Amino acid sequence: MRKDIVLSRRKIRFLMIKNNLVSKYTKLKYRNHKTMVNNDQISNVLNRQFNNKKPNEVVVSDLTYVQVGGKWHYICLLIDLFNREIIGYSNNLQNF
Repeated sequence: MRKDIVLSRRKIRFLMIKNNLVSKYTKLKYRNHKTMVNNDQISNVLNRQFNNKKPNEVVVSDLTYVQVGGKWHYICLLIDLFNREIIGYSNNLQNF
């Protein structure tokens, strides 16, 4: 016999902790790989002055890791601060 019981996520979490239960489903987290990194101090050239008067005067990058198909991939964007346009990118997403 099926009983329709409505519970919040908080109540379910509370009951699971109380009964020492662990979900089979867990979110994958990115695991940082220990490698040599460049720890040189970089001077603050922009000093938070992000309003530029010419294209390609200041280009910044952003590196983001995303999970696709159960695997971690990266995408690195190059952004021109003159008009916030993406002027280039690099990724390791094969077949996507």
